[in-house]
Amino acid sequence: MTDAGSAAEAWVQQYADRVFRLAYALVGERTRAEDAAQDSLFHIARWCLNHPQFEPTDAWVYQVTRNAVRDQARRWPRATVPLDERMVASMDDAGVERLDVARALHALADRDREVLVFFYFLDLTTEEVAQVLKISPTAARIRLSRARKRFKAAFENGGSETATARGSR
Repeated sequence: MTDAGSAAEAWVQQYADRVFRLAYALVGERTRAEDAAQDSLFHIARWCLNHPQFEPTDAWVYQVTRNAVRDQARRWPRATVPLDERMVASMDDAGVERLDVARALHALADRDREVLVFFYFLDLTTEEVAQVLKISPTAARIRLSRARKRFKAAFENGGSETATARGSR
């Protein structure tokens, strides 16, 4: 394998887990997250092979993943999976709370969900969030503040704020 091929493989291995977790947090469904992650990792590897001197940054990798999720959303409409109440009843309190958080996140518009995922799940600073979203740090802080408010409303209503939250772009 060439040096460029080894470097590309190393970058893919380094980012594979984070790319999948980000895609899953944005999509909310394992199969689609795997597809988006695979698209992202393919793009990263191809770019690294074609540009051997390029050093991927976290922000660039997250932007590639975000774009792959958006491309996928254009191809396939969002799916909803009904929950079996027996499954929910058998969960412990922590599991139910995670489910409530997931429902509230799913109810949000994509732009709100992604800023919350970048900040809270990937532990990016607002400056890094701004870099990934290609906006100013001030705009990132404003978007994060608004997303927190919408998340709180969706969480308090059990994720039933879907129409209101998605329409607020």
